[in-house]
Amino acid sequence: MMCPPRIHILALSLGLLTAACEGRDEPEQQTGPGLTQGLTTNGSEGGTDATSGGGGESGDVKFDVGMGTGGSDCSEGGNCPECTVPEHTPCDGTNDPITAIGLNCPGEPQVQVDYSTPQHPGAIGVRTNFGQAGVFAPREGQNYAVIGSGFVADLDNPTPDADATLGHVSPTECNDDLGAEYDPGTTLPPPLMTNDVGAVDCTEDPSLVGTGDCSNTIQGQFSQGNSANDYTEIRFTATVPDSVTSFSYDFAFFSTEYPYYYGSAFNDMYVGWLQSEIWTGNISFDEMGNPISLNAGFLDYRDDAGTLPALAGTCMRYHAGTKWLSTTAGVVPGEQITVVFAIFDLSDSILDSYAFIDNFQWGCEGDSKPTTKPVG
Repeated sequence: MMCPPRIHILALSLGLLTAACEGRDEPEQQTGPGLTQGLTTNGSEGGTDATSGGGGESGDVKFDVGMGTGGSDCSEGGNCPECTVPEHTPCDGTNDPITAIGLNCPGEPQVQVDYSTPQHPGAIGVRTNFGQAGVFAPREGQNYAVIGSGFVADLDNPTPDADATLGHVSPTECNDDLGAEYDPGTTLPPPLMTNDVGAVDCTEDPSLVGTGDCSNTIQGQFSQGNSANDYTEIRFTATVPDSVTSFSYDFAFFSTEYPYYYGSAFNDMYVGWLQSEIWTGNISFDEMGNPISLNAGFLDYRDDAGTLPALAGTCMRYHAGTKWLSTTAGVVPGEQITVVFAIFDLSDSILDSYAFIDNFQWGCEGDSKPTTKPVG
């Protein structure tokens, strides 16, 4: 049997090799209590009730045989802990973007949410659907979170045909400036960093963790505009359950910068940032290894003619978006991680972009570098 590599790494780093792969009886199952439930807004804490994610008890677990193929061989008289995933029952259906993602449900591992980074409250919300084709139905539960470099309420304002006549230089809808106080400029809020770590990533050279973006994907796109504006994020810290080696989540990206500014310095971006013991950097990319942005790939819905049902009845008519995509990233059991879902304009503060976020799950795929793939 193969020992889950992240568990093995953790055991070595703590000098507790006997807890990972020594010849002894199977250790007791642990689900991990997670962090104390709470919501931090501008530095102040506030609890939530059961309808919006209250309760900090550990949930039941189910076995997942997705152990991976990497790691150390524990077959010579030793036993490795089974990778088990906490049970999850959706608890969304409210206006809480955290439960909409699939987090902080009663009786499940809790995360600590932090909204202390300045951001416009109108740029964060929830949705139950988008467009007229059913393509963007929730991936988990009844709704999903939305973040934008503009107002999320504008998403339901259809693009008028007159915009096409004018070449989409200045869209009528989803074309807002959130305000100068939401413009971080040439740097992003910590712990996000735009610089590459070097010629290799952090899976090839673990000493690079903490020195920059382990994926080496942000700098090339960010430098095309070099100034982040209308920055909006969802940020939380979590204690990884002792029995898992990865997490995953689903997202989709949309931008009114397309088509007129496609390929230009006005290159709005979405970043999924992980701060952990084994990775500090972006975890969400396109099929070419670029971050999710206007100038990257995965723009499956390009509605130049304004006729795509997937974007009909929205401000993204005549513009572009991705399909649902799924990111998976490895973590160390028991460690504390910070996850940031961030979106921002580059070079300007208008022509907005948005990200839908849903279906956060703990998992057992921690033996490789972060990946992003189309759902389905």
